[in-house]
Amino acid sequence: MLRQRKLVQLFGVMALLACLGLPHLLAQEKSDEKTIRAKSSNVVIDLIVTDRHGRHMPGLSATDFTVYEDGVPQKIVSFTPSANTPSPAATPPATTAPEQSPKPAQTQTVSDATHDPHLLTIVLDLADNRLSNTKSSSEAVLKYLDKSAMNGEYVAIYYIDKSLHMALPFTNDLTQARETLNRLQERNPVGGFSGSERTNTQEEINELVRLAHPETQLGAVAGEVTQASSGGSNGPQAPPSNNMSALLDRQIDSMRQYLSMQNTFQARAVFTALRAMCFAYRDLPGRKNVVLFSEGFLNSDDARPEMEAVAEAANRANVAIYVIDPEGIEINPYGGGTRPTDTMAARIAEAGAPGARVAQHGGETKFDRIKTVGNISRGDQLEWLAETTGGLMVKRTNDLLPAFAKVLDDSRDYYTLAYSPQKSEVDGKFHAIKVEVSQHGLQLRYRKGYWAVPTGQAVALSPLAAQLIAGLHSGSLRPSSAPEIQAQLLLTSNGQFSAPVSVSLPGNKIPLEKEGDNLKAAMTLLLIARDGQGNIVSAAQRAWNVHIPSKDRGSFEKSMVTVRSQVPLAELQTVSIDAILQLPENILSRVVTTIRIPDSDKSAFGLTSILLSDRAEQATCSDPSDSLCFMNVRLNQPLNDKFSKSSRLIVYFAAKNLSLDPQTKKPRLGAAFSLKSNGALVKTASAENLQSLPGPGPDSVLVLAEYDLKSLSPGTYTLQVTASDLVKKTSLQQQSEFVIE
Repeated sequence: MLRQRKLVQLFGVMALLACLGLPHLLAQEKSDEKTIRAKSSNVVIDLIVTDRHGRHMPGLSATDFTVYEDGVPQKIVSFTPSANTPSPAATPPATTAPEQSPKPAQTQTVSDATHDPHLLTIVLDLADNRLSNTKSSSEAVLKYLDKSAMNGEYVAIYYIDKSLHMALPFTNDLTQARETLNRLQERNPVGGFSGSERTNTQEEINELVRLAHPETQLGAVAGEVTQASSGGSNGPQAPPSNNMSALLDRQIDSMRQYLSMQNTFQARAVFTALRAMCFAYRDLPGRKNVVLFSEGFLNSDDARPEMEAVAEAANRANVAIYVIDPEGIEINPYGGGTRPTDTMAARIAEAGAPGARVAQHGGETKFDRIKTVGNISRGDQLEWLAETTGGLMVKRTNDLLPAFAKVLDDSRDYYTLAYSPQKSEVDGKFHAIKVEVSQHGLQLRYRKGYWAVPTGQAVALSPLAAQLIAGLHSGSLRPSSAPEIQAQLLLTSNGQFSAPVSVSLPGNKIPLEKEGDNLKAAMTLLLIARDGQGNIVSAAQRAWNVHIPSKDRGSFEKSMVTVRSQVPLAELQTVSIDAILQLPENILSRVVTTIRIPDSDKSAFGLTSILLSDRAEQATCSDPSDSLCFMNVRLNQPLNDKFSKSSRLIVYFAAKNLSLDPQTKKPRLGAAFSLKSNGALVKTASAENLQSLPGPGPDSVLVLAEYDLKSLSPGTYTLQVTASDLVKKTSLQQQSEFVIE
């Protein structure tokens, strides 16, 4: 709760933030239907065809290939031969753009290929790569570029640390590429969790396990009492007391959870960066190759939705992702390197090595680890992503130059075919693609399928989001409960709009899953914003993992669990927010609310929602898209508009597109407040500390006010604001209801 002096201190020291522009992944596109429908579009496939020695094979025709979708044969409607296939000069190529309506089946035609620029994107994962591996990655690229002299190639270079950075835009200037890579070779890792730190943390866990359960050093399961050998001098140390062992187990659990969470954060950071590039490349012609140099990360189920979203975006944009692990070959899995090797034999051997993780609170027995060893590879998800998008993953080699050269060969020599799917429902599901070639002994690489999600630029839905929407629309999925929701539409510090949303659900409605001695609940919140005609104009998706000790289950089930996210919006308009909360066991909770925005056609300026809150705090606003944080203040979005009589009510809203005063070149905004109860004006309550602050743009104003509620009786009230553009002499009204308990 803010007192008058505190409010003055908070807002008296505010500094105007610079207006920062962010690229929009979500561009509005109108539709005649309220539900998502697929456009009539072709599926385009790039085919890499090689012999058993890896040499590219030209000279094939459309009749040499058979395409299946979900096991059903498809008719090829267009075909483009590889660049090295000789062709009659007079015959035009048969091609169909992905967003066009399918053309009727045609006989194969070939011609001189229309060569699009060869676009190559290099991505260096500096967050977790060791410096030596960053140097070897850069040297491999440099050697290839020197050898090829960049004949027809345009190269862009990115790097990932705590976020995605562009080091060099697309260029065919070899000197610029060389200078950029030389600089990055010397850049130390600045990510949250390097490979060395990951290994050190695991070693600390192993040491705690040995301390808590010394019997594991003889291969016993933790908790078993193993008799020392005769004399006892070479046997394990006596285990600590039960109380101490239990305390150590809690420390081990904490370290393991930390390791798992850091791994998930790393996976999501890489997937988010790759998806952003795929969105940016969707309008560029031809095949785009993205080469990621990364040591990888352990398989993370929590990051699977982000991984699938990358594959969907890559397939739509015709992007092939190649992954090169610069670590090379390690000889000794225990001493020679800083992390265990990924070979199956070494991982099985490591399961039974001295100090291996065993049983609960530290790992599994040797046999448990052998049983699950196939699911813990450090590069599993990146390898799946490469194969699904038609690329490949290169690992366990100390010579990166041939691997990198193979990527460039793929970008020059490939076949392209297209087919029109017999089924075009937007069900959000993955549709598998299989291509067969009539000639024996040839190997094919191509994308393995696609997700049926909306095409075009209407909305950037992930496969999971599209599947949930389609399931709810068809009735195959039904929500089991309706959570509480709080949502407003506000102005962000980058001059855009965003709807912060809070969704609350009783803890007893959330299924809990066993995870060792703890409990876990994986939740995903999907927010869909629709305009007045029911068209989807924006979407946002966010995932959480709730971890609680088993002993706290009762208090968790009695509590109210709240998750928060926000959905970006291109316009200030009335929207409905559809909040879908996916819980464990595929249980859904769903609620829809409407955010009403006054019509600005006559006033020529816009007025946001009114946020009512009873709490604010000083904060560093690092995210310019966060509409609840501005200047150096963060406002709390309450779970509902219910306040106690002892509260001081904070009122916040913004106006945009105001006219500028001809003399001062600044907007002039007037604001009048009225408080009503049962339609009658409440005269005893007046706004205090009314503040008019400059917004993120020259035509915007932020307004804050404060009310003391002590003089008001319990009941329901309506706060009405009349905002006036004093330059143009136009006005708008906005209102919000709240309850005093």
